[in-house]
Amino acid sequence: MIGKLKALAPYAALFAGAVYLYRDAGSFAAAARPGQLGPDFWPRAVLVLLMIVCGVEVLRRLLFARAAHDESSEPHPGADAPGESSERFPWRLAGGIAVTIAYVLVLDRLGFFVATALYLALFMVLGRYARMRVIASANLLGSLAFVFVFMKIVYVSLPLGVGPFQAISVWLLAMLGIR
Repeated sequence: MIGKLKALAPYAALFAGAVYLYRDAGSFAAAARPGQLGPDFWPRAVLVLLMIVCGVEVLRRLLFARAAHDESSEPHPGADAPGESSERFPWRLAGGIAVTIAYVLVLDRLGFFVATALYLALFMVLGRYARMRVIASANLLGSLAFVFVFMKIVYVSLPLGVGPFQAISVWLLAMLGIR
């Protein structure tokens, strides 16, 4: 029983913290403009989702703890056989960290769209994904989706870049109907 409570503690703590922060998220000094979401909407939406996830996980662990314990005693498909270790790629981890740092450093110069497209492509290549058509389409569509969500739905101003990168960003925003 103590083990079960220890397993539930992180979820309960996150849930309690989310409830506390939800109350505080409604006390922004700025008010919503008519027809637009207020500054409290997105923090509260994220906190509600966090509360739901934590609540579901607590219930799942309480109600289905025995089934989860029984399943954990059987080896999972794809798991290493006893005595075998999975292959590690520390240079890929270092590459991922380096690419992430580089992304942050070039974001203002290249603009959000171009920097994110390059970041996603490089990350997929580092992850040993070899289909270039999929990499190209995933990074372009993913970057477009991020731009649309952040600028059109969430109203976050993103860096446009400088020089030709700014021209690409401005053209792209015009094509997406974002002002």
